[in-house]
Amino acid sequence: MPRAITTRYPESAGISPVSASQPRLQQAAWFVGVSATAFLVPLVFSSWLALHHDVYYLVYFMVAVAVLGAYFWANGINLTEMMTNNWQLSIGLGVPAAAFVTWSVFARIDATPHPSGGYFVFEIVWRGMVYGVVDALLLSAFPGLIARELMQRKVAGARRRISYGALTLTLVMIITATYHAGYKDLQTVRGIVQPEIGNSIISVPVIASANPVGSVLAHLSMHLAAVTHSYESKDRLPPQVFVGRASNP
Repeated sequence: MPRAITTRYPESAGISPVSASQPRLQQAAWFVGVSATAFLVPLVFSSWLALHHDVYYLVYFMVAVAVLGAYFWANGINLTEMMTNNWQLSIGLGVPAAAFVTWSVFARIDATPHPSGGYFVFEIVWRGMVYGVVDALLLSAFPGLIARELMQRKVAGARRRISYGALTLTLVMIITATYHAGYKDLQTVRGIVQPEIGNSIISVPVIASANPVGSVLAHLSMHLAAVTHSYESKDRLPPQVFVGRASNP
């Protein structure tokens, strides 16, 4: 039977009242389950099975969209409202975040060869745009939603806003480390620390506004910069691949 929503909660834009009754333990279980999935997918399909990176991305995208879709559905999340609430602040913070991570790619990482022709156009879309959006939803938007639910959607006021931001940042760092630990090339302290720093900056918009659109913009910008400037990057576009190789090293 469809769930009828008859009351609007001003401070819970993007989330229907049905999710307010869910216990914090259930939200914690969602976070642990999705984080475990985020670790196992690259570990199994990239590190162990060594699928061609484009095939691996297809698996990753499908699994990520499926688990996030299940979470959104189970919690009655309205994506349109989630993306439009406080969008000005989110984008306002997303633009400088995007500029910084883009500068970081061009200024701090050496240029590498990249494919040419139609395949390079495909990689810009697939490895740059689609990969960037999916990563942002999993590693920034999802932790922000979990934090909001753990606080029972009560994030109004300076103290609660600060608590929400601190909790979101903590969850962002946990799932970012867990996800990147699934890649064999990143299973070192440096391999985890660099993505942690980058995604913490990328997540500033959702941390400050509870709206992930600015974080999506920043993550997308970083991926586009990396795929065009440093295609063979190890930590910006895992798994690391090399031009001319048919599969992951």
